[in-house]
Parts: sequence; C-alpha cells; structure tokens
Amino acid sequence: METLSEKLSNDTITFGKYKNKTLSDVLKDREYCRWLTQQEWFANNYSYLFNRVNTYEPLTYFIEPLRGEGEEKEEDNFMLTYQFFRLKCMKDIDLLLTDDEKKCYEYYTELVNNIKDKIVARIENEEENPYDIKAPTRWLLKFEKRYEIKRDVFKSFLSSYELPNLPYIIEKVKNEGGLVYKGAQSFNIAKKRSLEQEKWWEDLLKRRYGEDIGIQFKYEKCIFDFLNISTNTIFECKLSLNDFNEDQHKKYKLTLDKYRIIYLIAKDCVIEMEYRSIYTTDPDKYATYMMKLDTKVNKTYLDELIADFTIVEIEDLSTIFGKK
Repeated sequence: METLSEKLSNDTITFGKYKNKTLSDVLKDREYCRWLTQQEWFANNYSYLFNRVNTYEPLTYFIEPLRGEGEEKEEDNFMLTYQFFRLKCMKDIDLLLTDDEKKCYEYYTELVNNIKDKIVARIENEEENPYDIKAPTRWLLKFEKRYEIKRDVFKSFLSSYELPNLPYIIEKVKNEGGLVYKGAQSFNIAKKRSLEQEKWWEDLLKRRYGEDIGIQFKYEKCIFDFLNISTNTIFECKLSLNDFNEDQHKKYKLTLDKYRIIYLIAKDCVIEMEYRSIYTTDPDKYATYMMKLDTKVNKTYLDELIADFTIVEIEDLSTIFGKK
C-alpha cells in the first residue's frame, strides 16, 4: 500500500476540507475555489496550486470557440454565438471525466441540442417568434430512469464544470425573443432559499461539532449535506416535509447502514429518525401536518415513517446536538 509520501505530488492538497486529496478534486468545488483565490495565505504559500486554481476555466473544455480571425463571426446571430449552443462532442472533451460524468454530459448535450433544434425548426417554418418554445419537462426524472443515477449527481456535474441548468438556458432563449420566462426566476428563488437554509444549519453544526462535520460529503455516489463520521450521523436538509425523497433516503440507508439519519427541515425542525421524534420551535405547524395524515389520500413514504413520531417543542434547536 502506498504511503502518503509516495503519493505526494504538486497536485496533492495538504490542508483544509480536501486534505490528502488532489487538485482535480478541489477544482470541481467552484465555490471553494473562488474562496481560495481570495486568501492571501494560499497565494503566498501555495503558488503552484494558486496559479492553477486561479486560471482554471472549466467551460473552455466544453465550448467550441467561435470562428477564427478573418472569418465572419456573424455576431448578431444568436444561434451561432450563444456559447451553450456550441457544446463540444464527447470525443473532443479534453478532460478526464468519470463514467457518471460522461453520462451526465451526454444527457445534457441532448437536452440543449433539442432546444436548439426546436428553434431552428420554428425559424425554418417562419413562425412569428422562433424563440417562443416550450421548456423541457420532468427532465431530471427522465435522467434518473434512463441512467439509474440520482439527479443530485447530475446537478453536481453541472456545478463542478459551471454548466448552466436548463432553466437558465430557456430563460436566455426566451429573452432573445423578448419573452419573460418565470421558470428560471422560480428556480433561482428556490435555490437561494436552499443555500441560505444549508448555510444556517452548517453554521449551527460547526458550532457544535467543529471540524468533525463534513460538508457536501461525497461517498459511494452519494452526496450528503452534512456527515459526522465520529458519531455515525447523516444530516440532510429539506426546505419542507414535502421535499423528502424516498429513493434518496433508502440509498443513504443502504450506503451507510450503520449511520442514523437526521433531517433538518426549514429552520424550525429536526426529525430524529432513530429516536422517532420531531423537535421543533413551531409545534403547532407540525402538529397540524400530523393531524391531517389520517385523512390524507396520497401519503408519502415520509408520512408513513413519521406517523407515530412524538412532537417535542424546543426553544433552541442547537441544544439537540452533542458537543464537540
């Protein structure tokens, strides 16, 4: 077995959340990269790594450049100049992608090319506004069914390489036709709420567990919001009870079968699956939800799980968790 000294190279990370991993792992965490490049200690002490993080532009590996100088670029032609209508073929991608990432990119290019083809067809048919196209529906569900890979992997792939999600592309197309697309706005609002909620719980958990908390921890094709290996605990954020994912829950239990799962709901609730308890600062809200379960027609998997859980009112949710 190789020792760390035998593995050590210029690409080895010796600090922070990616300690003992490689530069390629860090480059996929775009938010962390942006933070790193603003740190004086990183620029001063790790020049090699700083230069590579600072100059890395993932999109350049996926986008075909416009025609060279001296040739007509047709800059007023949206169909030719919009960069995400110039995605490279898989064989031309000069990056080492995992098998899952290749499937994600295959599906992504298919979706984007379908959007492009719809516009071209409307132009050829001389329709009044060729950019007034319908947005794809249930595309994440279709991805999961086709490849048997969870949607979180697809979302992580897009984030790792700064490829825009479908609502952003549809919004750009609609804007080109002078149309307003509310889908991207709704997506942005939901994403902002989700990020704010995750940051709220991250700060709380860090205060309780310090460096023992892993954030967006990747293991066996799972991405856990928070993981505490020392206490064998998975923490998963959900904006509401309606966002519970049955397949995800079962996969987490299968992947880390000895770990308990704690759900962090909004900013007012903690569901302790092991202790069959719902701790909340708003007991009336969750009591009302539980009372409606008796008459609810289409109960979810979560509804069945928590039907006999005990609701416990608590003033400070942070007191539920153990200390460092």
